[in-house]
Amino acid sequence: MLTLSRLRPVVRNAWGPDTCDPIDLADWRPENPSRGQCGVTALVVHDLLGGELVLGEVFEGGVRRGYHYWNRLPDGTEVDLTRDQFRPGETVTGGVDVVRPAGSPNRCRGQYELLRHRVRSGLHRDEGAPLPTPAGPPVRIAVVLLVDPTGAVLLQLRDRHARAEPGQWGLVGGHVEAGEDHEQAARRELAEETGLVVDAEFQLIWQDMRPDLAEGTSGVDVRAYVARCDVVPSDAIVIGEGQAAEFVKLSEVTKLDLTPTAAAVLSRLLTRTG
Repeated sequence: MLTLSRLRPVVRNAWGPDTCDPIDLADWRPENPSRGQCGVTALVVHDLLGGELVLGEVFEGGVRRGYHYWNRLPDGTEVDLTRDQFRPGETVTGGVDVVRPAGSPNRCRGQYELLRHRVRSGLHRDEGAPLPTPAGPPVRIAVVLLVDPTGAVLLQLRDRHARAEPGQWGLVGGHVEAGEDHEQAARRELAEETGLVVDAEFQLIWQDMRPDLAEGTSGVDVRAYVARCDVVPSDAIVIGEGQAAEFVKLSEVTKLDLTPTAAAVLSRLLTRTG
């Protein structure tokens, strides 16, 4: 039987900048891992334990700063695994039951699916049960964080029907083809998806082996490169994939529904710039 005492540490270990709501991404720190995790966490707890979703408001200095989700279990017990994220002066008020839409959420879909996968995998490991064996070798993915002279970063709005993270804003990139390395693939994907050819150094800034939630392979080897470019006129970008691609000020990226990978990469820049 699944208990809260067993679930709590598994959920906590599953949190990261890639499961954080982008709105709170600039405030996420390893020492406060529950920051920005309330929405996706409440959904995963609801998946596992049922009950109701509860929504409250967050105030700071008498001003509403946002919203906070937690759970009410079938026996009436209220469970809030992310309440310790709040700083002194931040208070949560109210608490009304809300109806959960069917399926994955429209916003932070990638974060929810990633957290759900990590939690379920963690529970399997705790039970000593063998995890399902994915088929096929790891998928190799290369993405590029292109930065213009003002510090704005190039982001791509993914197609609404993409198999992974549909409708979220991510980094330009894609599969590494046979005979390519990750950097070559990043350059090719940038040209194919935006029409931009950048004659600049591509520096590896982030890499991770991530679960493949779309195709069921043994994992995804993702490597992200940063490159700087000259000023790019808005009409120079030619969309070859996705719904849109545009340069976004770093101070504005947290207003977008970022993919988990984009959030993980951008969190490093946000931490450096405060």
